[in-house]
Amino acid sequence: MYEIPTLSQLMSDIRRDLGAEYPDALQRSDADIFGRALAGALHGVYGYLQDRARQILPSSADEDTLRAWHGPFYLSSQPQAAVASSGTVRFTGNVGVGVPADSRLQRDDQVEFTVVAGGIVGAGGYVDLTVQAVVAGYAGDTDADVWLTLSAGVEGVDAQARVQAGGLTGGADAEGIDSYRQRITAVRKAGAQTGRAVDWENWAMEVSGVTRAWAAPRLQGPGSVTVYVMRDDDSNPYPAAAECAAVRAHLETTGTPWGEIVVVAPIKKPVNFTLHVSPDTPAVRSAVTAALVDVVRAEASPVARDEDGRTQLPVAGITIPRSHLTEAISAAPGEFDHVLTSPAGDVVCTIGELAELGTITWT
Repeated sequence: MYEIPTLSQLMSDIRRDLGAEYPDALQRSDADIFGRALAGALHGVYGYLQDRARQILPSSADEDTLRAWHGPFYLSSQPQAAVASSGTVRFTGNVGVGVPADSRLQRDDQVEFTVVAGGIVGAGGYVDLTVQAVVAGYAGDTDADVWLTLSAGVEGVDAQARVQAGGLTGGADAEGIDSYRQRITAVRKAGAQTGRAVDWENWAMEVSGVTRAWAAPRLQGPGSVTVYVMRDDDSNPYPAAAECAAVRAHLETTGTPWGEIVVVAPIKKPVNFTLHVSPDTPAVRSAVTAALVDVVRAEASPVARDEDGRTQLPVAGITIPRSHLTEAISAAPGEFDHVLTSPAGDVVCTIGELAELGTITWT
């Protein structure tokens, strides 16, 4: 590695060189001042070159270079944009009364929503309308049966409306620069995008809110690719049909132009534990729980991966060795000993199943 000389070193080197060539000059001229100025200029050039060198790799480039050069070169899009939550809300009121489009509603925490398209209260005394969060982001996701209040009253319509089954979902915060950098680095490492499993995974990760993806070629037959996706920052990380459809639509435009694309959520497979730890204290229990979350998350996958982290062919399910679980428990801070009763053997997942920590029964 080339060591860039400091300003003091440059000044000293120039002074020494001038002194060697003109031994009496420094005492009778402004050569020393010239040497200091030259050292400062050289130091600036070194600094500029060092900064340019940092911009070469996406792992070290500044944000503006990442967005202007590395992102467009390696990805088909800029960082994922924030997405507003949306869903269905039921308004009640007098038959025939209209709920105008763009009517505003508020949640108890002041998060606002707007009616996408207005409607008329029907014979049943209600009308179901689609609303969307005013501000994009995860904050707009709302559980079913939550009440929203109209910001401005509508005559003949009740002031409160109830969120319907499925809730208000699909919200996503704007992608952070660290996540964007990681996606660029992953694509750069994978090489040319030609429709390999890893390419489908990277393309799926371009959709706002998608945090993990696994591609399984030929799972639905020759020419098909099944892509499992997760939205770990959502209240429900397993995407609904509409969210899977959005990923599929993106893959239709960015993926290879042949074959059948299937996008689905993995099948949740809770792994329950019966466990005794020593010493049995809240701190040790907390440390062991965190260790189990980490090991299950690290090894869970709806399809088996090879040693390079790519989908194994032919596609198969995974097995989490029981020894990995006991090792994680033993490594938890404060744990001295433990007895793991369940699971009694390895955790076996079929294709499509995604293991996650279930309940822990402490004995």
